[in-house]
Parts: sequence; structure tokens; C-alpha cells
Amino acid sequence: MAVLTGDLIKSRRLSDLELDKTRRALCAAAAEVNEWQPGAVLGEPDFFRGDAWQMLVTVPKPALRIAVYMRAFLLESGLSDTRIVIGLGAAEKVYPKRISLSTGQAFTLSGLGLDNLTRYTKMSIALSAHCEDLAAWLPVVAQLCDVLIGHWTTRQAKIIRLALAPSEPTHDEIAQSINPKVSKQAVTKILAGADWHVLRSVIEQFEKTDWMKLCAP
Repeated sequence: MAVLTGDLIKSRRLSDLELDKTRRALCAAAAEVNEWQPGAVLGEPDFFRGDAWQMLVTVPKPALRIAVYMRAFLLESGLSDTRIVIGLGAAEKVYPKRISLSTGQAFTLSGLGLDNLTRYTKMSIALSAHCEDLAAWLPVVAQLCDVLIGHWTTRQAKIIRLALAPSEPTHDEIAQSINPKVSKQAVTKILAGADWHVLRSVIEQFEKTDWMKLCAP
């Protein structure tokens, strides 16, 4: 399984209404992910400590795509951004209605990873120590993804959110889904400016990896 643990950036600057809207945006993003693959996210994001949240992805392969989607959704809204750590591993006791109370390796890795995240990055991926080589490389991969995300404009975040759908919509389909509509050429230019081709390659490679096998004790 994969656990995503995050906290909202500069949450103290948000009013109570803005904080509520941001939480609802995260829930809406999780609901859209479940439209890709029913049951991909168990329950809803669970909020704790005011600005922190946690969600359980039932299979690890789409975890990076989902993490990027959550950030794109928030950046598009203009409300906030979030730090995220993906923990890959097993789950022991799961509480679907209060995910943050659940236990297991994936929860521990994700939670501790967020606590140890430095101010230089907003994303990381945590694996158990027995996967020594990958455990060292994956945080670097996540940091490079974060560098790309950190340069997105609101408009780029919107287009990439649509491009992240596993159905792989064409540039023309993305253009037609936006209101007011834009040209296919505009979508292509926006995606190129956001280095989408690089991020897509990373996500595709992540999804080709058998994480359940690699994370097995």
C-alpha cells in the first residue's frame, strides 16, 4: 500500500474559510482519483493537527501520480500548496473513517518522512531500510519532481491536472474540456513550458515498478 501524509504550506495565513475550502479541495481531488480507479483511495483524506492530512492509496503504483495530482489541484485553486511524503509498505490496522489512526509500516514511513522533511523540498518518498539502494534514490526523484511543480503557474497546474488522468487524454481533448475553450496548440505550449514530458516519464517509470514485491519484507 501507499500512504500520503501532507501538511498545508503557510496555513497560518489562511482564514478559517480558506482553510475549509482547501480541505474540501483535497477531498474533491481524492474523489476524482477514485473516478480513475474505484477504490484507489480508501475513504477520504483525514485531517489532523489543523493543517495536516493523510490518505491511503490501496495499491502503490499510482501513488506518485496521485501525489502530483493533489498538488496540481491545490495550485490550480490558488488557495494553497501542500508538502507530501509517500510511504510505501504494509498496513496493519486500517480505520477507513479515520485514516490517521491507522497503523503499519507505510503509515510510519510517511508520517516520519513528513516530520523529517527539510525546508528545501516539499515532496519525498519513503521506503523501508531493507530496500537500501532505492530508499536512498527515491527521495531524490521526488525532490526533482518538486522542482518542476514549484515553477508551475495556476494555468499550468490546471492543464497538468487534466493531463494526469490515466486515460492519457490528447491535447485536443484537454483543450475541449476547458471552459472557456483553448486551442490544442495552447495546451501543447503550456505543457511544454511546464516540462510535463519529464514528469510524465518519471510517473510512468514509477508505475512500471512492482512496489509490492520490492517492499515485501
